[in-house]
Amino acid sequence: MNRRNFVKNSLLTAGSLSLPLRVEAIPTGSNDRGAPTKNEKFKIEYIRNSIPDFEIPPYRGGSYEDSVPDTLDIAERAELCINCLTGNTDERADYEIYEVAEFDRNPPVMGHSINDWLKVNEGMMEGLPLLRIASGSTLGDQVDPAWMGTLLKYIGPDGLPYLPLVGTPWSRLYPSFIQPLWRADGAATDISDNSVTQFTFPALWPRAIAAMTIYNLRDQNPLWRQTIEGMIQRMLQLVTNEYDYSFFPAGSYEPNAKLTGPGVCNVMPTGVLAMEHGNGRLIQGLAQYYRVTAYEPAQELAGRLVKFLRERAYYYDAEGRFLWSYADINPSPFEAEPFGGSFHSHGIGLMGVLEYAAAVRDRGLLEWVRSSYEWARTQGSSLVGFRPEYALHNWARCETCPVADMVGLAAKLSAEGVGDYWDDLDRCARNQFAENQLTETGWVYRMAEQMPKKPVAYNESADRVVERNIGGFGYPTANEYGTVRAGCCTASSSRSLYYIWEHILRHENGRLSVNLLLNRASKWADVRSYIPYEGRVDLRIKQPCESVRVRAPEWVESNSPQVICKVNGMSRELRWDARYAHLGAGKAGETFVVTFPIGERTVKEKIGGRVYTLVIKGNTVVSIDPPGKYGAFYQRAGYRESQARWKKVRRFAPEEEIRW
Repeated sequence: MNRRNFVKNSLLTAGSLSLPLRVEAIPTGSNDRGAPTKNEKFKIEYIRNSIPDFEIPPYRGGSYEDSVPDTLDIAERAELCINCLTGNTDERADYEIYEVAEFDRNPPVMGHSINDWLKVNEGMMEGLPLLRIASGSTLGDQVDPAWMGTLLKYIGPDGLPYLPLVGTPWSRLYPSFIQPLWRADGAATDISDNSVTQFTFPALWPRAIAAMTIYNLRDQNPLWRQTIEGMIQRMLQLVTNEYDYSFFPAGSYEPNAKLTGPGVCNVMPTGVLAMEHGNGRLIQGLAQYYRVTAYEPAQELAGRLVKFLRERAYYYDAEGRFLWSYADINPSPFEAEPFGGSFHSHGIGLMGVLEYAAAVRDRGLLEWVRSSYEWARTQGSSLVGFRPEYALHNWARCETCPVADMVGLAAKLSAEGVGDYWDDLDRCARNQFAENQLTETGWVYRMAEQMPKKPVAYNESADRVVERNIGGFGYPTANEYGTVRAGCCTASSSRSLYYIWEHILRHENGRLSVNLLLNRASKWADVRSYIPYEGRVDLRIKQPCESVRVRAPEWVESNSPQVICKVNGMSRELRWDARYAHLGAGKAGETFVVTFPIGERTVKEKIGGRVYTLVIKGNTVVSIDPPGKYGAFYQRAGYRESQARWKKVRRFAPEEEIRW
């Protein structure tokens, strides 16, 4: 099946979840694990059940039918991702997500684990409202208030969010990385101790802060600020302060836990544990909140965590290159390759430092992030945006989390004027990032049917697994989707979809800048992109703009006489500033048509330890050899035509846009 056509036709299908039910299975082993039957709810014991009132404000904007070139549309991909965010949930568990979907199973299954909320659900809570702004989609809108209500039920008397262990039998699975667990009397235990009924962990906090910050921006409900600032005040009681840096010791916490007293050892986590225990992850949420509210304790704590991450965690060198940690991978290639390690753990740390540096206007720190990004872009393939799970040149799997991190870094560094990485972003968005999103279902069933049948466990579901995961992201290779849809990848990518959409164009102080030549609707102008069929982009101006400028993609030379602009059919003289062509003022109702050359080239690129032959048109890969087998990538023969195909779409131009 042509994957591009599938995307075009799949949104209605995904929205109704009406594809045929291929598997009907009831989890086994429910009696001994306390799981309910298929139609019963889990009896989850939250730390509090009475929560303040709140509302999810409607997403305001103009919605209208339009005809656009049948090219990559980020708003369409955002709506597709919403299908996964809201469909990959368990209504019996108050819409808790399933952390992983395994496709190389018969039947395919989704599974719960401790990571549902610990690493994934709050990332999706951050991404969901952003994607609704971009797309206007109301699909699955019962999930939004359920998630935010659950988050409020998690807030303990000390201000931190606590995960319940009673009523969620999967929450004691895979517990090793959150040990030890500190108790209210200062003693240490672990999560397998049945007397522990609630716990929290620093990695749980940052994206909870981010999600509530977004809702605060949208509705100005003081509830969100009060909750966030209560969290931060409790963090300040738990954090260990040393000289000019701070860290949270390894471990997790019961409500009102103490980290002082006999036997307490405030172990400083280093390497990958500095990230996975939450120290590096926390920086971004705190910095985002400070940028929006100017709340000084958030800035101060974020700044001390930045000092720890850069100078004490032994995870980056002075130039920002990634350092191996012995906990990264076993056996470690540390001696043979001193630079490398978990790409996403390093990437999310960089995202936090960048967010902080931008918020406090620290140019030196921004330059350090740029230096690190420059090194990171040498790992994998910047030609297509392939980023390996581990920063090893021959690592075959492309975890989407680091791809999403690099998308965010490229967008934010470029927007901050620290570097020009718009083409990095464009190549990735059109290729590896777009292909890593699940858009076709047939191959999953064909693959699963070849596997031996396996019982569905108590923490798993086989109910419409593939259809409910359309729009999610996984662990592909360079030429095929692979076997797993990972919740962490979908959480990271939901936010990065917004980063791309947000930065396609920007209107500021009367100037409209088009940074990426992708389809986009806005209240200022609509962008129609003909790429890669044709070298052409149209701008339909909706509101007067004092100046309009368009960034030429990397294959077009600056000052090229082949770049031509017409406004309502009349030639318009261009003025160049580096990569941007300045088109002059724009009046409401005018249509700017910018044309430029575009052609194909054939290149060989080593990706994930294997050499591929790629046919590239503009920045878009239109063919790969050897081809993939399961969920094959780059089935794009139609893009090689010289005249754009068209499609009818519902466009949404939001009234609000959050700078995120």
